[in-house]
Formats: sequence, structure tokens, C-alpha cells
Amino acid sequence: MPDYDPLITAFVHEAAQALDQASQNIGQLAARAYHSYDTLIAQQSPPTDPRWEHLAQVARQLEKLIERNTRLSRYLSDGMLAPPEDDELWPRIRIIQSQEEERSRLARELEESVGQLLANAVFELASCRSLLDTQNPAVEEGLAALKAELERGVSDVRQLIADLDPPSFLGTLGLAAGLRRYMESFEERTGIQSVLRAQVTPQRLPTTVEVAIFRIIQEGLENVRRHAQADRVEVDIYEEDKALVVCLTDNGIGLQPQGFAGRRRGLGIVSMRERAELLGGTLRVRSDVEQGTQLMLSVPYPLS
Repeated sequence: MPDYDPLITAFVHEAAQALDQASQNIGQLAARAYHSYDTLIAQQSPPTDPRWEHLAQVARQLEKLIERNTRLSRYLSDGMLAPPEDDELWPRIRIIQSQEEERSRLARELEESVGQLLANAVFELASCRSLLDTQNPAVEEGLAALKAELERGVSDVRQLIADLDPPSFLGTLGLAAGLRRYMESFEERTGIQSVLRAQVTPQRLPTTVEVAIFRIIQEGLENVRRHAQADRVEVDIYEEDKALVVCLTDNGIGLQPQGFAGRRRGLGIVSMRERAELLGGTLRVRSDVEQGTQLMLSVPYPLS
């Protein structure tokens, strides 16, 4: 937590405790509401009895109160850095959260299945090489090539897992610093010169919103790696007309007419636009053949 005045620190601690206690009490009420609902079902009350739906509605509203309390308590406990999500944005925020939870689940499954399988294969191959006649140049060359392929597979899967997992460093560093850290890693991994210019250091946005903006830029960088044939990519962050603008520009071959129809790239741009719309923003794409591509994300700022 930042070094606040002791009075503020004491208040934040007391408020967080009160919210946590309130959540426990509300949770007990929600449990009682669901228990009463189950009792009505057990008694085989007629479906027309309004108490059925009323109790279910009460329980759902109590659960929403717990969610609000939890978000506010986390905001206080984190030192009031990233503000809690606005209730008006909550339905859209829930969609983004669901997407992140699914990505995290896929990352775990990849790590436990394909990742572990490939790592074991590399180990087993090393054991086999020690038992086989490696004096034969053809055998040795084949085994070395297979080992290199498997190691590349392990590396690719690990990178995919890292990209799928929620970027936890955003919660600590914030959007601009988090992007800078990711782009440094991107440059090291791909050899594409990556430059970040932040004309404004964005105030902390709700964590889920920052993650959504990060995912859009992450997808844009992946498109550059896969399709652009670029050796330089730039990301600019600035404020314009009450909007936070994040602009990604590469010096590649541009969107080729036949390439843009490709399924992977087309779906990538569609998914970026969908995320932008969930944030109440827009995503524009500008491209000329052999003159690079520019993605411009504009998000209401501060969010209303």
C-alpha cells in the first residue's frame, strides 16, 4: 500500500474489514434464501406460488451485493490503485472476466497435457540416444533433428501458455509499464524492434479493463509477428477528445487483399474489435500495401 497518512490507512483498514464482515453476513442470508427456496421445492409448492421466484431473486441480488463488496474491499486492500469496476460496466466486465477465466483454464490444460508430454519426450529421447548406436551419422543426425524439433515445441507451448495466462504484472505495474515489459519480451523473442511511447501515463483503470486493452495490443503484436514481415513496431499511448488512444503501427507489408481474407488474421481483428466494443470503444485499422498497418484503439477515458 502507498505511504498514506495514518488516518487514511486506519480508515482503509477498518472499511475493508467492515466490507468483509458484511459479505459474510450477506452470504449467510443468501444461503438461507436458497435453503428456503429448496424447502419450497421439497414441499412441492405449486409453480404459481410467487414465493418461488421471489426467493430466487432475493438470493441473486444478495450475491450481487457480495460481488460489489468484494470488489470494493479488494480496491481498498490494494492501496486504492486500480479503481473497482463501475456497476454500469459490470455486465460487459463479466464477459471479459469469463474470457480470461477460459484462457487460464486452457493454459492449465496445455501445461498439464501437451506441455508435460513434450517435456517428457525430450527426456526420453535423451535416454534413447545414450542407448542407441550414435556412431552412425544418419542416426545421430536424425536424433539431433528430432530433439531440436521437440525442444522448439516445448518452447512454443510454454510461450502459448504464458500468453494465455492473465498478465498478473498489470496489477502491479499498470497498463503503460506492463505493456513496456511485454514489448521488451516480444522484441527479445521475435527480433522485431519494439518501441513504446507513452505521452500520457494513464491513471489506473479497473484491472479487467486494463487486461482487455492489453489483450487487444497483444493480439495486434501477434499479427505483426505472424503476417506483417515487419522489423519494427511502435505503440503510442495518448489522450485525445476524452479518450485513451493506443496506436500500434508496424512497417511491414500491409494487409494484402488475399491475406486479409485468411481465417486466422480475419478472426484476430474481429476479436480485437469485439473487445473494444465491450469497453465502449472503437478499433480502426489503416493499411496500405507495402506501407505497413496501423491499429488505433480508442477507449472512453476516464470511463463513464
